[in-house]
This record gives sequence, C-alpha cells and structure tokens, in this order.
Amino acid sequence: MLRLVIGPMFAGKTSEIQAVVRRYQCLGRSVLVLTASIDNRYVTAGEAIAVVSHDRVALEARAVGIRDLRDVLGWPEFAAATAIVIDEAQFFVDCLVDFVRTAVDMGKHVVVVGLDGDAQRRPFGDLLALVPLADSVEKKTALCRRCGDGTAAIFTRALSVNAEQVAVGGAERYEPVCRRHY
Repeated sequence: MLRLVIGPMFAGKTSEIQAVVRRYQCLGRSVLVLTASIDNRYVTAGEAIAVVSHDRVALEARAVGIRDLRDVLGWPEFAAATAIVIDEAQFFVDCLVDFVRTAVDMGKHVVVVGLDGDAQRRPFGDLLALVPLADSVEKKTALCRRCGDGTAAIFTRALSVNAEQVAVGGAERYEPVCRRHY
C-alpha cells in the first residue's frame, strides 16, 4: 500500500505523520519513520533526530542522506517494520521512487509525505513521480497568511528572493498563501 500526503508548508503534513504512527502503534505494529538528514530545523546538537511539527511536537525518526534511501533496505529496523513513513520526501534525490517501489513490493505500508511544489510552484524532487504508483493521494492545504480569513493556502511562498530550490527553512523564510496572494 502506498499513500502520498502532499501540500504546502504549514498544512499539517507532519501532524498527519504523527497520527499515522500513533494508529499503527495502537495496533502493535512497528513503524520506521525516515526523514532527510538535511532538514535539521528543529534539532539542536545532542538531540535525537525527530520529525517535528511547526508547533514543536516531536516524533523520533531516523535521518537518511538525500541519496541514501537504498541503504535503508538493509537495516534491521526496515525488515521489522510493518509501515515505513518518509517525511520531507521532496529532498530525496534519484532514490525515492526505487526505494518506495521496493518497499511496497515487499508488502510494507508506505506513507510518503512532502511538498508537491517549491516556492516557485515547480515540481519538487521526485515526489510527484509516485502519483501513478499510489493507492491514495491527499493534498492538504494550509490557511493563507495574507487573507487571514480562513482561505485555503495551496502554495508555499518565499518571503525573500531565493534562486535555490532547496533552501531549508520555516516561518522565517516561507509562508502559506492562496492563489491570489501567490
């Protein structure tokens, strides 16, 4: 089974990961949560790696290099897991599709979570290449920071001009906006 959860920043994607993990754990199932090692926004030296929501709720995770997902296939934690959750999937380069396909073929339940577009509204990473393989695709929305009235935000907008597609940051660098305010 493959489930994709996509959308802009601040849409609750990480909170969804936390809910998924809790559901599997309530069933006594083992879950392996993976996150891109380049995303260290909420981790300070000496702390365990975690998937952390913008409101600072943390869930333990294993950090993986952006080209190293294939290595996970040999981990004992991977073999023991019923479910694999991949956070910040847009950062994984040249390995995401093959890893996910292999995990699903091995009978793992895989939940892949990430940004579907960058701050210039371009596809981000290989995440969208998983759409044809997915059992379900959920696009979450945030609330437009500019409207301030509950209008759905479907885009992530950079607060300053940045030519780089990969520029890790939070509310200090990005805001969720609707189509009109993009």
